[in-house]
Amino acid sequence: MTAISIPMAIVMPLWVTAGRILFGVEGQLVPIFALTAGPVLAVLMLTAAVKITVQAKARRPFGAPLKTSLLLLGNYVLAGAFGFFVPDFGTPASGSVLSGLAGEDVLGYSAALANPFGIATLFISVVVLVRAFRDAAATRQDQVSATVLPVPWPEWPERSARAASR
Repeated sequence: MTAISIPMAIVMPLWVTAGRILFGVEGQLVPIFALTAGPVLAVLMLTAAVKITVQAKARRPFGAPLKTSLLLLGNYVLAGAFGFFVPDFGTPASGSVLSGLAGEDVLGYSAALANPFGIATLFISVVVLVRAFRDAAATRQDQVSATVLPVPWPEWPERSARAASR
């Protein structure tokens, strides 16, 4: 999840903003989302992804903690569902991806499902961001509290001679 977090932090807001266009569904919501929801999600997701990736480099093996990875996965699933269900309006080709695939009869379902998925996407994006900063703080705390073991030095002849002369 960590390896794909930065690309997904760019792809998912684009999907939410304009993914409907790929299915021949477009309307007035695309420019509105391009100025509002898209940038907000992009900033939240990209900030978290960069923080998670930087911290993952410090871990062996490379990766985020399991809870963070599961939150990232949940964030992508929710954003994908939001982009799938969000209906567009104002043009003859308006609707949602679902209504574009299944017909205009399901447009009401799209409208009913888009709102909860949108709220959940925003909420989980904030949770992932908070988690990323908490993971970073925990990593720093672990590094500070780690015991440093002394490195044994080999007895070199000149060192032994200096020690004997003291």
